[in-house]
Amino acid sequence: MTKTLPTPGKDWALFLDVDGTLLDFAATPDAVEVPAELCRSLKVLDTSLGHAVALVSGRSIADLDRIFAPLMLPAAGQHGAELRLAASSAVLASAPSPQLSTVSERLRRFAAATPGVLVEDKGRSIAVHFRTADCDRGDLYRLARRAVRESGGELELLPAHEALDVRPRSANKGLAVERLMRSAPFLGRVPVVVGDDLTDEDGFRTANRFSGHAIRIGRGGKSLARWRLAAPAEVRQWLAEVAAALAEK
Repeated sequence: MTKTLPTPGKDWALFLDVDGTLLDFAATPDAVEVPAELCRSLKVLDTSLGHAVALVSGRSIADLDRIFAPLMLPAAGQHGAELRLAASSAVLASAPSPQLSTVSERLRRFAAATPGVLVEDKGRSIAVHFRTADCDRGDLYRLARRAVRESGGELELLPAHEALDVRPRSANKGLAVERLMRSAPFLGRVPVVVGDDLTDEDGFRTANRFSGHAIRIGRGGKSLARWRLAAPAEVRQWLAEVAAALAEK
């Protein structure tokens, strides 16, 4: 078992971020690759933990289902604006902010004039990717901050890895994890939240409050997480080890 991480138990509930945590970043969101061994680990874990394994992501749930197909898991999408309590359940979604389309249009105009900037409007949140852009990032940040500020307080702007996230203030990963933890099959289990980004800190806070474990991916920056792994490859290796350990119990 990977050292310096908590000992896995059959009473765990796993809440896993996707990009930068399970998967390596790619030039665009559609270009990510899902290793077959990761899907095998997730299937074993889903069975061993009584289906208490959830994806908690900025992506939409429909997108999560697409990239992990045919595997389907409980999920929180768009930073918690969407929720699926079980793989077979319907997706519960908050009403989209009426201001989101206005912010999206302003960002799209900037992207149209700036090669490499991609605006991903997911219906209840927006991601602005600039991993391949050659532009003044300051101009983009200022435009995004101004657009969100003028939205009337319903939305907030968060920095991400080579991206910006615009999400409803009423949705975050911490609230999503809490809602899942109050429903079967997660109810009464020990939450283990794994993520790499600022948006995952809300989930870490909830894990700590439920006397669980928080694992931050990446070496730098302050975090509420007690535990660390360096990169998605280490996460995948650790999950394979946890799956093997739990399958033997």
